[in-house]
Amino acid sequence: MKNLLKFILIISLSLLWGCKEEKIEKKEKLVFAQLSDPKTLDPQNSTDNYSQIAITQIYDRLFEIDEKTGIPIPNLVENYEQINQNTLKLLLKKDIKFTNGDTLTAEDVKFTLERAKQNPKVSHLYKMIKEIVILNNNTLEIVTDESFAPLLNHLSHKSSSILNKKEILKNEVEYFNNPIATGPYKVDSWALGDNITLISNEDYYKGKPKIKTVVIKAVPEENSRVIGLETGEIDMSLDIPAISWEQLEKNGQVKVYSAPSTTTGYVGLNTNSPKLTNKILRQIIAMSIDKESIVETIYLGKTKIANQFLSPPVFGHDKDALPQEFNPDKAKKLLKENNLVGTKLKISVSSPERVQVATIIQDQLKKIGLDLEIELLEWGAFLSQTGSGNTDMFIMGWGPSTYDGDYGYYPNIHSSQLGSNGNRVFYSNNFADNLLELARKENNPDKRRDYYKKLQNILNDDVPLIPLYHGNVVYGANTNLKNVEATGYPEFYKYEF
Repeated sequence: MKNLLKFILIISLSLLWGCKEEKIEKKEKLVFAQLSDPKTLDPQNSTDNYSQIAITQIYDRLFEIDEKTGIPIPNLVENYEQINQNTLKLLLKKDIKFTNGDTLTAEDVKFTLERAKQNPKVSHLYKMIKEIVILNNNTLEIVTDESFAPLLNHLSHKSSSILNKKEILKNEVEYFNNPIATGPYKVDSWALGDNITLISNEDYYKGKPKIKTVVIKAVPEENSRVIGLETGEIDMSLDIPAISWEQLEKNGQVKVYSAPSTTTGYVGLNTNSPKLTNKILRQIIAMSIDKESIVETIYLGKTKIANQFLSPPVFGHDKDALPQEFNPDKAKKLLKENNLVGTKLKISVSSPERVQVATIIQDQLKKIGLDLEIELLEWGAFLSQTGSGNTDMFIMGWGPSTYDGDYGYYPNIHSSQLGSNGNRVFYSNNFADNLLELARKENNPDKRRDYYKKLQNILNDDVPLIPLYHGNVVYGANTNLKNVEATGYPEFYKYEF
């Protein structure tokens, strides 16, 4: 009888252990929450972070940025050589497969970059490319009109994600509903406005992803993202408010990952707005905003006050830049002298957190005599509103994923990028344009930095935008999720439970 009981006990424990192991093995699905679902999976038609997170998983690029150093490193490229200041030679890795079994070739790269150059949203990244010469299936040369300092950085941008030429020419619309690409994941289903489900590419050249299914879910409300992490309905989330960090980590089920990012949160001032064409009013607004109170109140001191548009990790950042000083008394005096007391303005925002920031600004402007209306919009509507210039002011963040000042400044202030192409402040200044053009042609890093320093001095005086804070990339994640890092774009294929 004792032996029989022992046998039964051993069998029971084995079954329980087997169930436990089976449960662990089946945890291959990751639910990732962010403010919005992707608006597009066309890499060259997207400049918003929420679309690019999905694009990162589906496609590969020639180069990727090492976020610890800001240096581009080869990805689809086996090796490369700068033949002369105008010619870059690339040798692609062999036997890289698209998800339909096609082999990646130089033709796909040429097609992708030429298509990117034609799209107004991202053409500024590639406009100096004169021609792309295919030497053989795996080798090509990129020839530029003249020296193009940030070229490798630009080849790491999400808009340079490599497309399958043959498949896109068949049916472009269908292609971007379910892209044929070389990345670690492919689209399983897409419920527009709600979520997109990705499944692993089992033939991914870097190895099979441990996470087999990724659901990228739109959760606009910050509290819902926090509660979802606490209940386990969400495994990982972007955009965790600072006030919730400690609360999330208390029960030991969630860890918060944070690191300085390339992002700068800023107030955009629509210089085409009838009221804000007045530079003095823009300067008055800048003088009236107490950035320190915003950083301390909303971000609990976990971000840094910004003195310029480029954040510290980005090439071209000038730690000595001097923006308009916080001086409400001077602002009030100038407002009266210029008969601007009582001016009514509207500011558009896209999240509850930014409503809080706008509310502080609203109160600060009211104290000097300006009336600010706050408008909360869904992300897609916000992009449309700011892109068409139908607001006076807006709050947004910009983080150049290339880690180079060119992608920080150029899309946001160059006069060729007005509106939805990036320059939502509708700023046009010939001196600023010229400095940007000179900086991208200059190979000497010190001279490039000097151009960006002069540019920032112009912006601090003209005030088309008001940098508020240099942000962090922040994720909340289930403590059972391994290999997570606070990077600009999560790399789900590296994770496992």
